[in-house]
Amino acid sequence: MTTEREERSRKQRAVDAAIEVIAADGLRGLTHRAVDARANLPPGSTSSCFRTRLALLAAVLDRLVEAEQDVLAGIPVTGWSIATPAHVARIADTLTDLLVHWLGPARARTRARLELYLDAARRTELAPELAMANRRFVDRAAEGFRAVGLPDPEESARLLLAQLDGLLYDALARPFLGGDDRERLRRSVDVVLRGHLGQR
Repeated sequence: MTTEREERSRKQRAVDAAIEVIAADGLRGLTHRAVDARANLPPGSTSSCFRTRLALLAAVLDRLVEAEQDVLAGIPVTGWSIATPAHVARIADTLTDLLVHWLGPARARTRARLELYLDAARRTELAPELAMANRRFVDRAAEGFRAVGLPDPEESARLLLAQLDGLLYDALARPFLGGDDRERLRRSVDVVLRGHLGQR
């Protein structure tokens, strides 16, 4: 008989494997059978945990949000300042570190997240959950822009997130251009920040 702890562990393995499947093969490759194989679970395990594909996708989204919560919590936006070049450089370093994380240890999660956003434009089942997850990122960035006194921190935060996602997409879709190189990412972040802060 399966214990509750074993059931949670099996679900966790299935969800983490589903993220890897999406990252490797896209949403078209996401099947219960593919997840079983990736997680090295007995056939039928994933379908017993998540009866439908939509249930599996919802669990994937929950896992992505959960994983990024700790990352967002670690961003010290309350101390943001643009009083000196050193302060601006600190913000640029923080954003660069975030991109390096998303393209390094969290690369599979990043690919899966972008795949889910693209899919949501075609199928709306997960759109509300994706919008809520996106809201967390915007709110966090807006908090930082509010701290430095930008006139429209909400809009600046939305644009910043779009620009960071653009850098992530560029690095993932065109790896031959070296978009995940830290120095190149740092230069790109500098350009983005200059646009937001009105600096030359």
